[in-house]
Amino acid sequence: MDRISIRYNTRRHRPRGQSVVEFALVVPLLLLVLIAIADFGRFYTSAVAVESAAREAADFGAFDASNWTPANASTTTGLMQQRACVAAAGSHLEGYQSSDPNNNTCTNPTFACTLELGAQAADCATSNGMVGTSDCSQPTTDPPCTVHVALTYQFRTLLALPPMPSNVQVVRDSRFWVSNLTPASPAPSASP
Repeated sequence: MDRISIRYNTRRHRPRGQSVVEFALVVPLLLLVLIAIADFGRFYTSAVAVESAAREAADFGAFDASNWTPANASTTTGLMQQRACVAAAGSHLEGYQSSDPNNNTCTNPTFACTLELGAQAADCATSNGMVGTSDCSQPTTDPPCTVHVALTYQFRTLLALPPMPSNVQVVRDSRFWVSNLTPASPAPSASP
């Protein structure tokens, strides 16, 4: 019987506060994991929004070869930038920055556009629709020119604890071939 009472007594007299110490050690680690998960979710959502904005701009520029005539090239580039900024602002991109209330331009994300053909590239705004000696405004250019839009976004993390940086640069590219697309004609309605 003495052995049973000794075991019983040692269980009753465990050091008090052990669970409080364990809790104090585990909670900060759990909070860091939760913040890291939240940051990853924010990062992923921001990257998707930036990519969507880049696609919107590149798609607009590539929709019609006449966008790249010398008279239209700078206007098309401005409209592409506006579409990218409006799409980024519309997606409630955290950290979005623009000094223009109409979102014609934005500074986070930044906008860059080039026309590309083969290994050559030219700035969209100043190229007058030309890449080397090729005219991107001609629908017969074969292979067609490529509109390349790159948006660069500065993502700010929730906690900048080492080894995590306080800012992460997100670059999203979108490329579309210039083509003359025509809207589909409506299907004829069936008569009863």
